[in-house]
Amino acid sequence: MLEWYKVGEIMKIMKYGLITFFILSFILFALPFVLKGILNIGNITGMLVSFLCVLVVLNSKQLYPYLTSKITITFVIVFLGIITFCSYKILSNINHPSNKETTVVVLGCRVKDKKPSLALKERLDKTYEYLNENKELNCILSGGQGDNEEISEAKCMYQYLVKKGIDKKRLYLEDQSTSTRENILFSYKIIEKENLNKAITIITNEFHEYRAQTIASHLNIESYAISAKTAWWLFPTYFVREIFGMIYEFIF
Repeated sequence: MLEWYKVGEIMKIMKYGLITFFILSFILFALPFVLKGILNIGNITGMLVSFLCVLVVLNSKQLYPYLTSKITITFVIVFLGIITFCSYKILSNINHPSNKETTVVVLGCRVKDKKPSLALKERLDKTYEYLNENKELNCILSGGQGDNEEISEAKCMYQYLVKKGIDKKRLYLEDQSTSTRENILFSYKIIEKENLNKAITIITNEFHEYRAQTIASHLNIESYAISAKTAWWLFPTYFVREIFGMIYEFIF
């Protein structure tokens, strides 16, 4: 049986271990803003939760009655359940390529100074690789122009891929969409207009594939997935933001 002072030492180590973990978590969510000026609901939520968790651990003795209440325990179980469910859905929808010809649809992302953001560049590099491996496929570049963007995301993607050597005749621009749902819906209208393959292969970052595939399914569009790998220091921020997107899609 452990002596009381040994139990106290173990609890102290656990306490400082948790504090260290949540401080590192805060730093990880802050990195996208520090390095690239990226600030969205994903890293704002991550930093806020990490900060609050540090405060809770520091004041765990005073907060013990509240931390062990049924309401708190229920909230934690539901919260962890949502995280687990979303993680499973996101991870299980990464890279499901088609064994037949499809039309490639690349989902847009932020454009800065007429150049692709890191996340968009990741998608475009994966698109370049996939189009070179499948030279018979056509590709729709989907993304409108945001208020803080000098050109549309579609045009930015077009310029990037043409510069890398992709034949412009294979590329179609969809530059009116403002959301993932519109990306897919408006792209499909181009497919129908140009008589392209009705089945689509969606290229986006891995964290985004599940929601994109779900939207395509709701629109009765046969879809497959080719996923771009996200930089490790960006993934937590976009993962959390995607959870909000999944909840929004589920409700509305």
